Amino acid sequence: MPVKNAGPYLKPCLDSILAQTHTDWELVAINDGSSDGSEQVLMEYADKHKNITVAGSEGVGIISALRMASSLCSGELIHRMDADDLMPAHKLEWMSDAMENGAVVTGKVSYFCDEREVGDGFLNYTDWLNSLMEGGDFWRDVYRECPVPSSAWMMYRQDFERIGGFNSDLMPEDYDLAFRMLKYKLRVIRLNQVIHHWRDSETRVSRNEEKYFPIAYLPLKVHYFLELHRDDSKPLVLWGAGKKGKLVAKELLKRKVSFTWITNNEKKMGRDIYGLLIQSEDGQVFENAQTLISLSSPIEKTEVQIQLNHEELVNNRDYYWFF
Repeated sequence: MPVKNAGPYLKPCLDSILAQTHTDWELVAINDGSSDGSEQVLMEYADKHKNITVAGSEGVGIISALRMASSLCSGELIHRMDADDLMPAHKLEWMSDAMENGAVVTGKVSYFCDEREVGDGFLNYTDWLNSLMEGGDFWRDVYRECPVPSSAWMMYRQDFERIGGFNSDLMPEDYDLAFRMLKYKLRVIRLNQVIHHWRDSETRVSRNEEKYFPIAYLPLKVHYFLELHRDDSKPLVLWGAGKKGKLVAKELLKRKVSFTWITNNEKKMGRDIYGLLIQSEDGQVFENAQTLISLSSPIEKTEVQIQLNHEELVNNRDYYWFF
C-alpha cells in the first residue's frame, strides 16, 4: 500500500484492514515522502500489529512505492490497497476463497464521499465497472476505461510476477496492469459482491495529477491496441477528429502507423491535419478494416453504434471504442 499524505483518511483505511474476517494477511505500507504525519500514524499501527510493516520509499512516486511494497511482501497472494479507501469486512475472505492459479479475482466497487455528493462521472464509471461483473466478455470495452480498478484485484504472486508486476513504466499503472492481465490471458474470476469502497476526495490523485486524467490514457490505449489487436493485413481507420481523435492520430503518426482519418463533422471534412486529409465517413467500407472510434458526443456515439450493428460488425475485432 503506497502512502503519501493520506491525512484523515489513513486511520479509517487501516482500521478497515484490521477488521477483515480473513485474518491471515500482511500489510506492507510504503511511505512516499509524506509530510502530514502519515508516517507517524503508520508507525503507531505497526507497533501495535505485527502483521503491519512500514518502510520509506527508496524512490519518488507511486510506482517506486508499489515496486518496493511488492518486493517486501512474503505472501503467495498479492493485492493492492490505496491509503484513502476502505475495505468491506469480507473483502480478503471473498477474494482469497475464489482465487485460482492463472487467474485474477475482481468484483464490484462503490464510491463514497464524506464532504459532498459523489460526482456523476464517478457514478457512471461505477455503473460501468459493476456491469462487467454481470457476465459477457469481460474485456469487451477495455479501450473505453480500465476494467480492473487499482484496489479491486487479487492474484497469486507467481502470476503477478509472470505478467511483469509493477515493473512497467507505462502510465497509468493500474490500466497498464489490466492490459497485461489481458495480454497474458489471465482468467477473470468475477465476484458479485462489492469488494472495495473508493473514496472520492478532493485530494485524490486521480483528481489532481494529469497522468491520471482520462485523456492521458490514450497513448497507453494505442500502445496496447497495436500490440494486442492490430491486424496488419487490414487497413486501419480512425473515426473522429475532435480533441481525443487528434491525440489518437498523433500517437499513430508517432509510431509510423498508416491509417485513413474520417469524420462525420462537415466542418472538418477536407481539412489537412498533421499532413493527413480528413475524409467523410460516407461511403467508407468498414467490413474488412479495423476502425478506432474516438467520438465525444453521446448522440454521435449512439448513431455510430446503430450503424455498426446494422453492418453486423464485431466489437474488438472490426471496431474499437477509444473513449
